[in-house]
Amino acid sequence: MAATSALILLLFVVLMITLLVVSIVVIYKHGRAALRRRAAEAARYGWLPAPPNPWLMDVAARLFTSGRPGEMFAGEFRGRGMCVLDYTYSTGAGRGQRTRVAHVVALNLPVALPPLTLSKDSGLTRAFGGRDLELENQAFNDAFRISCEDDRFASAVLHPRMMEWMLFNGGLQWQFAGNALVSWGANSFVVQDVLARLEAMHGLIELIPPYVFRDYGRPA
Repeated sequence: MAATSALILLLFVVLMITLLVVSIVVIYKHGRAALRRRAAEAARYGWLPAPPNPWLMDVAARLFTSGRPGEMFAGEFRGRGMCVLDYTYSTGAGRGQRTRVAHVVALNLPVALPPLTLSKDSGLTRAFGGRDLELENQAFNDAFRISCEDDRFASAVLHPRMMEWMLFNGGLQWQFAGNALVSWGANSFVVQDVLARLEAMHGLIELIPPYVFRDYGRPA
C-alpha cells in the first residue's frame, strides 16, 4: 500500500514537471513567433533589427533603473532617424521585487538640446519629486512635471501653444536627450503604437520654435 502511494505520488510529480516543461516550451515558442511577426511588421516601415544602442540603454536606465535591453529596431520616420528599444528592469527588493518591461522611442533632432524632461504629475511626485517649474497654464502645471535646469529654456520650449497641445496629448511623456527626443511606454513595444507615438513626437518637434534650435542647440 505504501509502495503504491509512493508510486502514485512519483507519477504525479513527474506529470507536473512534464506539464511545466511543456508549458515553458509553448510559451517560449509563442514568444518567438510573436517577435518574428513584430519584426516582419516593422520591416514594412523600413525598421530593421539593430544592436541595442548603449546611449539609449543609458537613457532607459536613468528613466527606470539599471536593467537589460531587449530587441531594438532602427529606421526613419518622416525623414528623421528613429529607434525603439525594449527594456527590462526591476523595482523593489527582496520578496517585493518585480520585473517590469518598458520600451523607449527616440526620434532625431536637428541639433542637441539641453536636458528637459516632461512627465505626468501625481500626488507622489508632488510630494517627493523635488523642484517643479510652474508656468502660466495651471491645467498644464497640474498635469505635468517639468525637470530642467534652465527655466528660460523650458519656458521657450513650453510656450502657450505647446502647453495646450500637450494637454490634448496627455499620454505623451518625453525628454530631450542630446540630439534626440525620447518618449517611453509600458510593456514591449507594438509597431502600431510606436507609429502613433512617433506621430505625436513629430508633432511636438514641429511646435518647437526655430529660435530654440538656433539659440540653444549644439551640433549633433
